[in-house]
Amino acid sequence: MTNRLRQRPFRSSSHPRMKADTLMSTSRSFPAVVAVTGVAVLALSACTSSSARGPAASSPAPSGFDAAVTSVVNPSSATGGTLRLAASADCDSWDPARTYLTWCWDLQRLMTRTLVGYAPKPGPGGTEIVGDLATGPGKRNADATVWTYTLKPGITFEDGTPITSQDVKYGIERSFDVEQISGGPSQYLIPLLTEMDDKGNPAYQGPYKSGAKDLTSVTTPDPSTIVFTLRKPYPAFDYVMALPVAAPVPKAKDTGGKYGSHPVASGPFKISDYKPGVSMTLVRNDKWNQDSDSIRSPKVSTVSLTVFSNSADADARLEAGTLDLVVDTGVQSAFQTKILTDSTLKANADAPVTGSISYLAVTPSVAPLDNKACREAVFYALNKRSALLAQGGDMAGEIATNMVPLNLPGNDPAYDPYPSGTDGSGDVSTAKAKLAECGQPNGFSTNVAYAATEKGQAQFAAFQEALARVGITVAAKAINPPDYFGYIGSQQTVVDQKLGLMVVNWTPDFPNAQGLWAPIVSSDMISDEGNTNFALLRSPVVDQALASPKSGDPSPAAQAEVNTSINHAVMDSASYLPYVWDRVLRYRAPRLTNVYLNGGLGNNYDLVNIGVSDGK
Repeated sequence: MTNRLRQRPFRSSSHPRMKADTLMSTSRSFPAVVAVTGVAVLALSACTSSSARGPAASSPAPSGFDAAVTSVVNPSSATGGTLRLAASADCDSWDPARTYLTWCWDLQRLMTRTLVGYAPKPGPGGTEIVGDLATGPGKRNADATVWTYTLKPGITFEDGTPITSQDVKYGIERSFDVEQISGGPSQYLIPLLTEMDDKGNPAYQGPYKSGAKDLTSVTTPDPSTIVFTLRKPYPAFDYVMALPVAAPVPKAKDTGGKYGSHPVASGPFKISDYKPGVSMTLVRNDKWNQDSDSIRSPKVSTVSLTVFSNSADADARLEAGTLDLVVDTGVQSAFQTKILTDSTLKANADAPVTGSISYLAVTPSVAPLDNKACREAVFYALNKRSALLAQGGDMAGEIATNMVPLNLPGNDPAYDPYPSGTDGSGDVSTAKAKLAECGQPNGFSTNVAYAATEKGQAQFAAFQEALARVGITVAAKAINPPDYFGYIGSQQTVVDQKLGLMVVNWTPDFPNAQGLWAPIVSSDMISDEGNTNFALLRSPVVDQALASPKSGDPSPAAQAEVNTSINHAVMDSASYLPYVWDRVLRYRAPRLTNVYLNGGLGNNYDLVNIGVSDGK
């Protein structure tokens, strides 16, 4: 097995301040940016009394279309009952260090706590960083290289064992072993917290390989204090500490790569039953202490998550009232039509901008796409209108003309370097001219990788039909969703399977230029395995912009400048083909209380604070 750490050239470019959460919204001033998918059954038992904590009640609202975007819908202190969730696929992992899907991060909020987290507020207010296990955001030195957090008293794991600073440190140390603990956003922690040799190999590779060797950049002077000494200034470190990868893990209960089957809970819910790919049940964690938690004010006793291979079935159950929410995607076209034409249904729906973008990574390592003109032929031939329809129609988003998502500084629909016609259906004549320019006048063949879901198949069909108009023949490589990013993240797989085009839906990890761009276009992210820079883009302009202090400056003007600079360089490379700026139509069961879309969670519903009015 290739050692991902040895293949990734973690360079020491500075990553200045990031402001907001990428996976969620600043994508996420953004009031909403990131998201991901799954289905299971979670049952949480044991009711705890609620307190004045939880969602801000300053903007209560009755049910209504888009009411949850800016307000808390149906505020209530009623407790008990089961929150019934559905997803189209299982989570990529329930190990907090391995998950990288937005909806999974949302569900982690029920089970795991981190040093800091996102405020329980609707809309952009949810991007505020507040204390979680820690008493507040980190205390930093003048150049943001030393960060100190103080843990609250009364915090415990599900077995009653006190959570200490050493548990937080160990949880972070695990993420350095990217062979056993693969998939999560460890790319932020590794170059900040360990030395690299001249080939990009990290000195520390996790507790399993390094044995007694210590991660010396993280110290625990006492059980309630943890100090991080970074290798370079990083003003946005609080946002990294809000990611699930920073959750505490008790060393004695760590099972390595199998930890995701039953992670030890530090939040108000714990797993009572899990059938991979089928269902999960969460019950209340009676060792969780409400007095120590200002983010969560859970109301239900049980949470059930069920995976539905047929999304239409999930929609039917939503409409019938036997499900409460679909957590990984919006409703399908048939139910969407009903919602938009029925005022009663529409009053219980929201259509937030997510801050996500759907795009095709066009791979230069697969001939003839190593020729820029051949890549440009794909850009011009794509029918973005049909791709949008396959994704769900106008309620699923807008046709994207470039890589800066909606709601982010620098988003400019007028910047359209590869025009696809007035209706977005493509420019066939220019595409054919580009094919002639790259020496493929009759077209060529390649493969398209996508996650094997209903929408994935519909989008592939749209791509296949559009590209066939100019002689480009594509074959499907449909991959099981939990395995998808590992599959396309292997450079050898990309070459062996001739993956010329790869479908990606991306939400920034936190709300600034670093969270938007670094994982997908920085040359630091290129690796043989676990690669996230799928187009293998190596651009000095991009790397310099990401290393610039302005990339961490939270002002809209600075963020717009950096986003615009990187956006133009990426689009000029003809390596990423954006086709939809995402929006999603969601339906919430009328019986739900305390419902709001949290900008810090990618404008997903803040599941941990939702209740049910009937107590069932």
